[in-house]
Amino acid sequence: MEAAMKSVRAPNKNIRITKWKVKPGHKVNQGAILCIYETDDAKGLKIKANEVGTICEIMGQEGDRKPPGSVLVTIEPCRHPTVMKDMCAECGADLREEAGMAGERKEPVTATVAMVHSIPELIISEEQAKEIGREDENRLLKTKKLVLLVDLDQTLIHTTNDNIPANLKGVFHYQLRHGYGKMWYHTRIRPGTQHFLETVSKMYELHICTFGVRMYAHTIARFLDPEEKYFSHRILSRDECFNPNSKTANLKALFPCGDKMVAIIDDREDVWNFAPNLIHVKPYRFFQGTADINAPPGLTKTEHDQEPVHHRVRRVSRSKSMEKEDEIEVDDSVKKGDNLQTKKDEEIEKSCVKEDNKVVDNK
Repeated sequence: MEAAMKSVRAPNKNIRITKWKVKPGHKVNQGAILCIYETDDAKGLKIKANEVGTICEIMGQEGDRKPPGSVLVTIEPCRHPTVMKDMCAECGADLREEAGMAGERKEPVTATVAMVHSIPELIISEEQAKEIGREDENRLLKTKKLVLLVDLDQTLIHTTNDNIPANLKGVFHYQLRHGYGKMWYHTRIRPGTQHFLETVSKMYELHICTFGVRMYAHTIARFLDPEEKYFSHRILSRDECFNPNSKTANLKALFPCGDKMVAIIDDREDVWNFAPNLIHVKPYRFFQGTADINAPPGLTKTEHDQEPVHHRVRRVSRSKSMEKEDEIEVDDSVKKGDNLQTKKDEEIEKSCVKEDNKVVDNK
C-alpha cells in the first residue's frame, strides 16, 4: 500500500532558505522544524512539518530563493507498519475511529499480520513479518531444529467439568472464570508426556495450539511446563485463532515464509484441513463420558462414550538397554455420576510403581 505524498509549501511571499534541518530519509513528527528561512522583512523564521512521516525530497539548496506557494519538501506519511491496539507504534497516532470499536480505523495501515501467539492486538506489516520469519528460520537451522505445533485436549491431556472425587491420582483440580462465576476443571496428563516433551524438545521448537481459551491454555501449560523450558510464551489459544473451526488460518501469520519447517501433532485432522505435515494422534481419554470439552461446534461431549477407555502404561525392564511401552485396555466400568477409579486401574498403577522401584534398587 503506497501512501499519497504530502507537500510542504512556502508561505505567500518570497523567501530565502537559510538552513535545512532535515535530509531525505529522515523521519519527522508533526511540528518538527524542516528549515529556517528569511524574508525581506524578517529573519530566523521556521517552516514546520504538518504531519508524521518520512522526508522524501527536498526542493532546493540553502541560499535558494523560493516564490510564494512553491513546494519545499515532500513527505511520505507514516504507513503504520506496527500497530498495537489500534495505536501506531511508529508515530503514536490513535487510528481508531472516535467512539469506534476495536479494529475500526480511520486510516489505512500496512500492519496486517499478528505474529505473536498470545498478543493478537499486535500486528505488523507483511514485509516486516517475512523479515522476522526469515530470521526465525535461520535461527532454527543454526540450532538444527524444526517447529512442532502441539494440541492439548485429548492429545497431551484429558479434561472434564464433571464432578469427580478429589483424591483421584494424577489429576489436577482447578477453577477458571466462566461468565460471571467460576467453573471447576479436572485434568489428567497423558502418561509418558513429560518424557515425550523432554525428548522432542531437543529436535523441535515447541508451540501450543489449542481451541481452549487463553486462561485455560496457559494454566495447562504451567502443569506441563512449570519452568517454561519447552513452550515459553509460544501458546496459541482460541482467543487468538482467526477461525473458530480451523487452526490452519493462523499458520500464515505465525510462519509468513511458509510451513515447510513445521510439523503438527493433534488428535483431529479436520481442524488442520488434513494437512500433509500433520501426525494424527490417537485420542487420549481418561474420564468416561467426556470427549473434547474445547472441541469446535459439531463434536458433542459424550462422543465415543460407549467405547472402552485405553490407558498407556510405560513399563521399564530391568535392563537399561530395553524399554517398552504397552497399551493396556482398562475396563472402565465407572459410574457416570462418580467417575471413580476402577480397581483394575489401581492395580496397574501399583504394578508400575513396583517395577519402577525395582529399577531404582537395581541401580
